[in-house]
Amino acid sequence: MQPPPRKVKPAQEVKLRFLEQLSILQTRQQREADLLEDIRSYSKQRAAIEREYGQALQKLAGPFLKREGHRSSEMDNRTVFGAWRCLLDATVAGGQTRLQASDRYRDLAGGTGRSAKEQVLRKGTENLQRAQAEVLQSVRELSRSRKLYGQRERVWALAQEKAADVQARLNRSDHGIFHSRTSLQKLSTKLSAQSAQYSQQLQAARNEYLLNLVATNAHLDHYYQEELPALLKASLNPDPVPQQGGRGGPSPAS
Repeated sequence: MQPPPRKVKPAQEVKLRFLEQLSILQTRQQREADLLEDIRSYSKQRAAIEREYGQALQKLAGPFLKREGHRSSEMDNRTVFGAWRCLLDATVAGGQTRLQASDRYRDLAGGTGRSAKEQVLRKGTENLQRAQAEVLQSVRELSRSRKLYGQRERVWALAQEKAADVQARLNRSDHGIFHSRTSLQKLSTKLSAQSAQYSQQLQAARNEYLLNLVATNAHLDHYYQEELPALLKASLNPDPVPQQGGRGGPSPAS
């Protein structure tokens, strides 16, 4: 036979669930941080390639443009000379476009630093841990008041049992050789007073337990319906990285 499962305290169970949530959040945030680092590295290398390519295009076209300067009178687009000049001009313009794209990729690389994402990750983690700590404290208060309520209930029940036993003996006139009727009456009065006192303590403990139960349920509902979704949204969807050169990012002409 399998041994019965061990009972886990509510506060411990909540703490374990919170740790799982925190671990999942940190893993997802770390993956995003790693992705942004890849984007930064890619943009930096792409900027260098675009700049090198743009400079090479302009360097290639420069000498030919100087050569074609004395043919300015023959620059009609309908002639082979005109078509050649258009090709050289387009090459220079393409080189300039590549240089502009290089600047945009460089700006993009500077705007996706890992440190910024790590700050978002750290802030989100701190906020989540703070919210979890508040809920966990509420659960601990509930467990404490529940334990106290149980203790007070057992003490009251025992006092009730003793008082009922003495009253039954009085009703039967069964005071025995060690107790007189008077002593039993005094004992009954004492036990009744204790029972009333324990009843008041029990009522107070019960009220405290019920209040903590309502507060903890409300706190948990607020955490799962409001705080946790808001923290996840803020941590996993921070302000988007500004795009350069249009919605699709840098897109230089070939």
